[in-house]
Amino acid sequence: MHDADHETPEVPERTPAVRTDEPGAPSDEPAPQPKSAYELPSKKNTVLRNMVWALLLTMAVVVVVGIAFFGVGSQPEREPLANSELDVAASAERARDVAPFPVTVPAVGEGWTERSARYTAGANPQWTIEYTSPEGQLVTLVEESELGAPMLSAAIPGSTVEEELELAGATCSLLRGERSTAERGIACEGAGWGFVVHGNADRAALEQIAGAAVTSLD
Repeated sequence: MHDADHETPEVPERTPAVRTDEPGAPSDEPAPQPKSAYELPSKKNTVLRNMVWALLLTMAVVVVVGIAFFGVGSQPEREPLANSELDVAASAERARDVAPFPVTVPAVGEGWTERSARYTAGANPQWTIEYTSPEGQLVTLVEESELGAPMLSAAIPGSTVEEELELAGATCSLLRGERSTAERGIACEGAGWGFVVHGNADRAALEQIAGAAVTSLD
């Protein structure tokens, strides 16, 4: 008899255990979920939102106040401001109390606008009035105790005398500025006063203000 062949049963191979502590090994922990686009309110974003609302509210208040104060746009039909003649007269009265010369307030004609009037104290006290001519040009009158070269130079730099003339009984000079400007002026003087009227207006306009200034000093 032959011995029966005894076959050794095959032993199944063991699957090697996977170490979770190795890099790249799968983990039993659940994967993190993506964040939602809608987050619950937090202290940080609540404060930021409150600041934005406060800023918008402040800007709205400023706009409302600005509209109430200045109005919206230009309104040609709006009544113009009261003529500044009363202010000029009041300034002249105050200047007369301290000025070392008689203060002139010319009686301007129709179409002229008195823009400002001021008295400046100091080493050389000065009275100044600014006008807008009927043609819209600026004309300035400057008066001091006497008609000096510094005042003329400041009013019309590089001025030269073109003509001597008389206005309302006062001795005056027609002046012209440097060639680079169209500045012209009329300078007049009397007992204890001297003034110059200057601007880009024509001669007739300058003579009108100068003559009225001399008349107011009589």
